[in-house]
Amino acid sequence: MNNMSKNRHYLRWIVLILVTSLVIGYMALQAFPGSSRYFLTVSEFVEREELQNGEIVRVSGVLVSDSFERPSGTIQAYFQLIDKPNEDQLTTNSILMNASYSGVLPDLFFNPHSEIILEGSYSSTRVFVADSVLVKCPSKFQELESEGKEYPESDSL
Repeated sequence: MNNMSKNRHYLRWIVLILVTSLVIGYMALQAFPGSSRYFLTVSEFVEREELQNGEIVRVSGVLVSDSFERPSGTIQAYFQLIDKPNEDQLTTNSILMNASYSGVLPDLFFNPHSEIILEGSYSSTRVFVADSVLVKCPSKFQELESEGKEYPESDSL
């Protein structure tokens, strides 16, 4: 009988730990719902017409050079994104996506090495209206690789 009560005691602890872990995991997912949201590339988004009905999505790409426009005296910005080119891709034949954003843009928005993530929805005028703009800035090592330069020597390892 003593062994049976020990087994019940251990079983209670295991159940308590399991339930507590599940509750904490659920609370963490509810606290950070946007951080687990997947983002699509520009071409993935354009190909999936079912997402172009006003649904909130995240789309990732790079700024098309010379596509940025901001009418004077406004905070409304208009620009185009394309897919981020692959390492082995010299030129890109990506699909363009027209986008707009009303607000202050992040500092690295115009960096040619930055990846831009827009969160918003596609309007009936075929323009992606961004509610928020995130910029994934590359490390200086990625930037050096793309420019054909070598990493700096470091003695402090």
